[in-house]
Amino acid sequence: MLVLGTAEWSAPIATNQHYVVREFARDFETHFVESLGLRRVRFDARDLTRIVRRVRNSVQGRTGTAGRPVPERATVVSPLIVPVHRRPTRPVNRMLLERAVARWRTSPRPRGLWTFTPVTYGLERYADFTVYHCVDLLGAFPGVDAVAVDAGERRLAGRVRCAIATSEVVAAHLREVGFPDVHTLPNVADVDLFAAAGRPAAQRRPAALFAGNLSPHKLDYPLLRALAEGLRGRGELLLAGPVAAGGGGFATELAELVGLGARYLGVLGIEELAEVTGTATVGLVPYALNPYTTGVSPLKCYEYLSAGLTVVSTAVPDVVRAARGTAAIGVADSVDDFVARVLRAVEPGTDQEIAARVEYARDFGWRARGELLRGIVTGAGGPRPASAPGPSRA
Repeated sequence: MLVLGTAEWSAPIATNQHYVVREFARDFETHFVESLGLRRVRFDARDLTRIVRRVRNSVQGRTGTAGRPVPERATVVSPLIVPVHRRPTRPVNRMLLERAVARWRTSPRPRGLWTFTPVTYGLERYADFTVYHCVDLLGAFPGVDAVAVDAGERRLAGRVRCAIATSEVVAAHLREVGFPDVHTLPNVADVDLFAAAGRPAAQRRPAALFAGNLSPHKLDYPLLRALAEGLRGRGELLLAGPVAAGGGGFATELAELVGLGARYLGVLGIEELAEVTGTATVGLVPYALNPYTTGVSPLKCYEYLSAGLTVVSTAVPDVVRAARGTAAIGVADSVDDFVARVLRAVEPGTDQEIAARVEYARDFGWRARGELLRGIVTGAGGPRPASAPGPSRA
């Protein structure tokens, strides 16, 4: 299997693509290609550091990373690519990418391509089947080359076995583009890990937690400010995750929230995050409503629930859908409503209430999803599981 990603393997927050690689590597030889750079490069310290790291990893032929363990049977590929995906750069990028994945291209058949990016440079022609796994409305994210995304999706629509969308909004978009076979599979979470770290009610504190990218493109800052003020004397506002930097970053807003009593926990590893989540009472999805977030399927909903938290969210369409299945997810229709819902839920409940949330979340974990995705691969005529008899696996 070849998996084309939209993130670095060592990205501070594990996303769908990292879990998919882990699940595929249980049965298949899996190659993960790090981001091809759909977002415009900013010449700031963060992006320059990423560029230097990419060059070093590519030159060294890295197969591992200190930031996140690489599963057995998985290999991380760090291609040197020009981060511009228009006509003048396409020939050189195609050559560079094909060279970077030569081991997969020349491996025994059958071979599968599972891509999270629509910009593939034609690698699907080396695959026996291709699946496009679309987790966001990529072209709507500020800074991403929407022209390259749109052109890539339209080319890919006629070349894939099927497409997977993580929300109904994304599914509708893919059908509009021309993908004939679209399956909706909302994001799931590492529920076993979070459930194991959950504490009983007596060991929890009144705390509302947001864990994720602290970005002005995602977060509703006026809502968070109102929540920080409302929680004073009644509970804590906890924030964890990488902070968007630069002129359009979130550093100033974060400093103001900390001044209002919020606590910033930094960038936490998944085990650390699970431990913190297991001591809180409310999980937050305080997203601004914009063209990008309308297509988001927040896996953090199920991280929160599997740790026993109540979830309070803005009216993100996929969360509204999820809330129909459980009273543990509350959707607010205004800033005041959001704050009121958090304040009602912030005190620790009972062990029975916590257990009910954990039990509900068990159906939304990677154990079952991994089996489903591996079934899609084998059912599409893709690689056989490593333990199965037959021809050499890809």
